[in-house]
Amino acid sequence: MKKIELTKNEKKSKNIIILITSLLTLLIGISFFFTNYIKFINGSDILYIAMLLYFGLEFTNYLLTKNITKMDSLYKSLACLIASVSGLLYRNLQTNLVVGYTLIGWLVIMLIIKLIKIEELRNSLNNGVFVNIFTISLFILLGFLVVTNILVGITNEPLILGFFFTANGIINLIENISSIKFDN
Repeated sequence: MKKIELTKNEKKSKNIIILITSLLTLLIGISFFFTNYIKFINGSDILYIAMLLYFGLEFTNYLLTKNITKMDSLYKSLACLIASVSGLLYRNLQTNLVVGYTLIGWLVIMLIIKLIKIEELRNSLNNGVFVNIFTISLFILLGFLVVTNILVGITNEPLILGFFFTANGIINLIENISSIKFDN
């Protein structure tokens, strides 16, 4: 695979865009904690709206950096779009099952994307691979706990999803900061 050499300005703008996207993802997770004040939308619909927002962030990230970075933002955005649309199509069925299966599908796709990134880092002998292995372990554990709680039928679904997406935002922020540190 051909390595793309970036100028200093391209690296700086790419890093700023990636950090802004990570912070906005974290804010999406934090917004779940305020869903108790929204009475006209249930928790699962807020999940699908958050997935659409996450799609928009990642797709914008891809469009702004497509000439200077890899395709992982595009893949993440497509995973979010697929999860959101499938969840919205089947939202009239049993809510816990639809949310659980939607999250399982999204988690598997995101896990594959993260494993590809780890493989790319390992092949380029980047020390950031150790941080990504740690964060992917947290992602798997967190995803497993959230999906099992939702499928079992824990009643405060928005709170569980809020913790999950807030932690996911923190994980993304750690991954992106480590990639910025080890790329330079």
